[in-house]
Amino acid sequence: MQDQVVKKVVIAGGGSAGWMTAQALVTQLGPLVDITLVESDAIGTVGVGESTIPTARTFIHLLGLDEREFMRETKATFKIGILFDNWARIGDRYIHSFGEVGKSTLLAHFHHIWMNARDRGIGGDLGDYCLELKASEASRFFTSENGLLNYAYHLDATLFGRYLRGRCIQQGVTRVEGRIERVEQNGESGFVEALVMENGERIAGDLFIDCTGFRGLLIEQTLKTGFEDWGHWLPNDRAVAMQVSATEPAAPADPRRGPLCRLAVGHPAAAPRRQGLGLLLRAHVGR
Repeated sequence: MQDQVVKKVVIAGGGSAGWMTAQALVTQLGPLVDITLVESDAIGTVGVGESTIPTARTFIHLLGLDEREFMRETKATFKIGILFDNWARIGDRYIHSFGEVGKSTLLAHFHHIWMNARDRGIGGDLGDYCLELKASEASRFFTSENGLLNYAYHLDATLFGRYLRGRCIQQGVTRVEGRIERVEQNGESGFVEALVMENGERIAGDLFIDCTGFRGLLIEQTLKTGFEDWGHWLPNDRAVAMQVSATEPAAPADPRRGPLCRLAVGHPAAAPRRQGLGLLLRAHVGR
């Protein structure tokens, strides 16, 4: 296996995860590998992931996407932070801004400098030293090649997957429509060798990537990789999420928030055409 040259990559599952994987491979490796993605329109995607952090910009650049086209096709908006309303308890309010706080030096990290200044009565609030936070509070935002603001996107993940699918197919990725009936494994190593479709088609490959979501068709149902439960570390260990169409125009932006994505327990995170509703739970709550 160590000497095997990967010539054909097979991606099981589509959606945003599958097509992001395909786009990254075809962009970076081009004609060096043959890429096939298997998905079924009869199997829905999770489709609730709309919020990103600034690393998404790096990925968009890696894929060679034009930002304006990407935002237009995915109905995206800019954001420079996330507002958490009533997150730990009613009345709590916290803004996670997407920028660095202050400027460290070779002699000390900024928080040490700030704490020393506070002791002297001149430090002010820690948030005063974050450009993104202050810009949000002032409802200010801009982009440019030399821009100083760190930002991310709030987008329609379903549209993002469709957008990448069209690009990938144009760039030579093969899309196979249908359900996977079974997975063939090597009798000795146990490695995945092929996907067998309901119509009998056999799709072999050198490298298989599992993008089947919660099903875990390859990594769990086939390879039995196992799941390490971190539930005892999490204040919330499950979520109920759904999307509803907007019934009225979006309310005017709150000038105190600026370009922020608002997250709160049971509160909608707004997108231009719809709202995503979420409820976070512990296993013993809400039954």
